[in-house]
This record gives sequence, C-alpha cells and structure tokens, in this order.
Amino acid sequence: MNILELTDPEFIRISALTPYEVRRELQNKSPEWRFYYDKLKRKQRNTAYHSNAKDINNAKRREKRRENKAIETMPTIINLDDVDTTIKPEIRANLKIDKLNPNSINNYISTIKAIYNKYHTDTIADDAEVLKLLNNEKYNPTKLLKQNMYIIHNIKDIATNTPHNIKNLYGIFSRLNGKNINLFRNTIYPYFVEYRKVYDENRDKAVANTDLTSKISFDTDAVIINSENIVNLYDRLIYMLLFLIPTRRLYDYRIARIAKKSGDINNLNYNWYYQGNIYINNTKNKDMMILDLPVQIIDLINKLPLDTDYIFGKLYSESSLSEKFRKITTLVYGTPFNALDIRKLYASHNLKTNATTGNTRILKENARKMGHSISQNLDYVVKT
Repeated sequence: MNILELTDPEFIRISALTPYEVRRELQNKSPEWRFYYDKLKRKQRNTAYHSNAKDINNAKRREKRRENKAIETMPTIINLDDVDTTIKPEIRANLKIDKLNPNSINNYISTIKAIYNKYHTDTIADDAEVLKLLNNEKYNPTKLLKQNMYIIHNIKDIATNTPHNIKNLYGIFSRLNGKNINLFRNTIYPYFVEYRKVYDENRDKAVANTDLTSKISFDTDAVIINSENIVNLYDRLIYMLLFLIPTRRLYDYRIARIAKKSGDINNLNYNWYYQGNIYINNTKNKDMMILDLPVQIIDLINKLPLDTDYIFGKLYSESSLSEKFRKITTLVYGTPFNALDIRKLYASHNLKTNATTGNTRILKENARKMGHSISQNLDYVVKT
C-alpha cells in the first residue's frame, strides 16, 4: 500500500526543490519513503507525457477529420455580449409533443440526458418529469420546474460551451405554457434567437471540399454503374434512394415498409412502398406526398426477399443507419459521406440544373421531393 499520494504536502514540497536539494532531502528519508517517492515521480512524468501526447493525437485526429470532411461549415458560437436578454417570445398555444416525429423526440431526450449528466454526478431518473413530458406521459409541472432549474442556472454556460443544445432546449420548453413554467421559455429564448442568427449567417459560408465532392455525380448512368459495385441488395437500395432521386432524409426511408395491401398505407406512423410508389406519411415537415420511383429502384425492390417488411431489411436505429450509409459511400467512392452531405450536394445540383435549363418548375418539384420549400432548398446550397 502506498504511503505517499500525489497530494501529500511533503511530496509536493520536495518535488518543488532543485535536483540537488531533492537528493539531500531524500537521504534523510527511509528506503520505503524514497521508493514511493520515485514511483510517484514516474507516475507524474508518465501522466504529463500521455496528456501531451493525447492533445497532439487529438489535434491530428481533428485535422484528419477536416481533411475527410466533404463540406466545411463554420461552428455556431454564441457571444454572450450579443444576446439581448430583454426580448420575450410570443405566447402561443401549447405545441403537443405527440405531434413530433420519433426522430425529434429521441433527439430531445438525448439532449436532456447529455445536459443533465454535465451538471450532475448521477444519471437522470427514468421517471424524471421532463422525460414524462417527452414520452407524452402525464407530468407534474411543479416538479418539472424544480427538477430542471439547473438549466436556468447554467444557461450561460450551456450557450457558451454547447450552443447546439440551445435549439433543442427551446424546442422542448417552448411547448409549455404556465405561470412558472414560462420561466424556461423566457430564459432560453434570447439565446435561441442569437443561435439562429449566427447559424443562418454561417450557413451561407459553407464550402465544399471539391477534392471529395467532385467524386459525387447524380447522373443516372453513373449512379447505376456505381450501384453495381454494391452486392447486398438492401445496401444497394439505400444508395439508389439517396442518389437516383432527390435526396430525402434517411429517416424517411428508415421507417418505410413494404405494404402487403392498399390499406397499409393508411397507417400514418410509417412511410410505405406500394406498387411503384413510396407514400410519405411521417416526415419532419409534415408534407405528406407520393414519390414516383424510377424503374431501376422498382426492379430492385422486386428482387428483395418476399418476407421483407422494412425496405432496408430491418428497422435500423438512426446511428446504425448513418454508419451503414458511410460504409456504403466509402465502398463506392473511397470516402465516407453522410446523408446531410449528399442532401446539400443534391440541392446544389438542383440549383445548377435550373441555371442551365431555366426550368423553375423542376427546381420547385425537386425541392419538395427533398422535403424542402424553395427557400429551405437554397439554404442547403454550398459552393462547389
């Protein structure tokens, strides 16, 4: 058992001396004491070395990620001096949690858990009032207020160090009305406004890494040729749905199932493939529509095993499907892309095509097929 610790006053005192003075002091110590002193000094040196190496390696990894990043965006940083804390949000009717799609709810839950963990030594309880709220269960407003006051107390720290969480926090608490509950909305709102302002300003500054993005083509023949390199039919379908037609969110296809009868498409919790079309019922912007699929995708779906339920072979988690997509693009292009990269590149492709053809109708149609308004689609355009 160690008789010394790094915080021991005598160890600290001797460590601060010159090498000559250290040797003289150690002569007056017992062999056991000198042994543990040397051991702690080695530990100190190793810790310092690994800490420095860790910083260097992390910096190298960040640089490598930047090199492999298809689209470079400026981080959204909130300057507290620019936040106008006097502004108040307009009072609006309660926005029901059950109107959100599961993807948004899961993001909100992940945000709450991450923030809670940062300011507590334990994990958030399963029966916490905010989780009841997000799971559309009955909750106690008084307890909700009490349990989440740490957010109010730490709002400046959250805005400074994890500004991306501000958007989701406001998305959660802006849905609540009540004399005391309004404290959350009123406190978060000014930081949310500043976040949106900086985010929108930076969005126009996104720049494509053309060494990587030049590999991408939405030409039908090129996509078909590339798809032939993908052996797994489900993986090939993932690729073709995101490259052969206007690129929607992966989430919309993640919950897409193959309808066995026409009545299946009336289940609005899912999106459905039926007789050559995909029926979009459940999507972020609530714009229900029918996607006409090209014959190449229809033929591929017809080759899937007869017992296929979800069109990708199973119900993926969001993270596992994102990783699956990165592996597919690595196979095809030698570079991992994420679905958001491809959506931005398709929006850019859509605008360039319009500039060539002058066909605004096609521009609008493709934007809607992507799940965008025209203005949203233009926001996705990057310099290539």
